[in-house]
Amino acid sequence: AGGFRGVQTRVGEVIGWRNLFWSLTESMARDPEPWIGDTVIPKLEYGLTYRMFAMQGYPRIKEIIEQDVASGLIYLPSSAADFKNPEVRPYLDKYVRGSDGITAVDRVKVMKALWDSIGSEFGGRHELYERNYAGNHENVKAELLFAAEGRGDVSAMKGLAEQFMSEYDLDGWTVPDLVGNDDVSHFRRA
Repeated sequence: AGGFRGVQTRVGEVIGWRNLFWSLTESMARDPEPWIGDTVIPKLEYGLTYRMFAMQGYPRIKEIIEQDVASGLIYLPSSAADFKNPEVRPYLDKYVRGSDGITAVDRVKVMKALWDSIGSEFGGRHELYERNYAGNHENVKAELLFAAEGRGDVSAMKGLAEQFMSEYDLDGWTVPDLVGNDDVSHFRRA
């Protein structure tokens, strides 16, 4: 199914989630803020952002696996013993194999790992853990606002918006570094 556009976009989305978490952890590690004495800690806004997206990312990735792998998670041998049964093994090799030369054993290993991560008791508990570890879903998001207010970031954001809106009026741009339609009329063809 990897050749289908929808599957490709969802695999791309999973990669995007992976990149988001890697970039946030890189930011936390490489751009810390001072703490006590000579020690540092991750910047608060990076940590709070990680907390917010973690509670959304795991359920979304789980949903993508459920949609695209679908019945592949169910259509599996019950145990490794099935592969050791000489009467059953030929059927598994024929009907459970993957595409592009992937053996039945390798396909089952991948499917079992996916099942363990999303469908088993462990997987179900893990989703709840990711959704709730950081706290109440509303509080996690509100803490981003409260931290931004406390650190002056909200004021800076408002200031940027006010500056932007002060740079134009009904007649166009009011600052010399921005080009309006009248300024580019010499580019029009005669």
